[in-house]
Amino acid sequence: MTRFADYFRGIRFENGHLHIASTGAVIAIDKPFRKSAWAVLKLYGYFKARQLKHVFTRPKAKGTLAFHPQTPGPWYNIWYVTQLAGFKFTDDVSTADYTFIFEDKTFSEYDKNFADGSDTRLINHRIDDISKDHVAEVFESVFGYNLRIDPTIYVGRGIRKSNSNGTHDGIEMDFPIASSEVRADQTYQRLIDSTFDGTTSEDLRVAYVLGEIALVYHKYKPVDDRFGTHYLNVDIKSAEAVFSGEEIDLIHAFCEKMGLDFGALDVMRDKHDGKIYIVDVNKTCMPVLSLGLREQVAAQKKMADVFARHVA
Repeated sequence: MTRFADYFRGIRFENGHLHIASTGAVIAIDKPFRKSAWAVLKLYGYFKARQLKHVFTRPKAKGTLAFHPQTPGPWYNIWYVTQLAGFKFTDDVSTADYTFIFEDKTFSEYDKNFADGSDTRLINHRIDDISKDHVAEVFESVFGYNLRIDPTIYVGRGIRKSNSNGTHDGIEMDFPIASSEVRADQTYQRLIDSTFDGTTSEDLRVAYVLGEIALVYHKYKPVDDRFGTHYLNVDIKSAEAVFSGEEIDLIHAFCEKMGLDFGALDVMRDKHDGKIYIVDVNKTCMPVLSLGLREQVAAQKKMADVFARHVA
């Protein structure tokens, strides 16, 4: 893989924040960030030690894999999954057996003709739009019930949040609102109430790998921070432990219509109607860093096993 320092190209530090050139994200260097960064370093260190341990006993590579147009750093799931799955990495798309489309952006901008003339097999090349509006549109078409609301008509409690991916800026609001208050860069959705015990909000993060649900992270958050990334507890479960057979079939249909081969879905179950709602899709997903190192590695191995089985 690329040298560790290369992962930080396009990242600059300014006024206590990290500025990510490729995504436009601005991340505060605060206590939660430092805790997450330390978790990434421990996980990365484990994998580098693992590479050294097996330097003379490494099994034959399953094939060569390239990333395009970006190369993921060791804070993305795919970095770990493809290593555990046994791939040899290359920068040459023309000779790679597989090319994983990795672009950490809400809307794809890469040249779709980059692999013309190559026999490389593409992964995640069909998913071009992970905006909240598009996710809600596909969700409604597959599941048959709505997540989005018209903020000028809907009566009750709802959510306003950025249409872009990875912002974690949801705000609860009372609706309806005047048309002059509607913001074009925001999406408006019904409030999914997953506070089953009254004190915590529950999310289900689905790890989707090449047509299979590899595992589900059952996450518990404080009610007053339900849109943040602070977790009180996280359990790793199978799809069958949290979804019905019909729900699993609908999740597969949703991912197929989105064009997702590898990534994560954020799913919430409403305690009032009992239905599940897919509220977010991430094609450049990161580990759930609140887990301990052993659990992190076990989760990555589950995803890698599924990945390797489907590309063998």
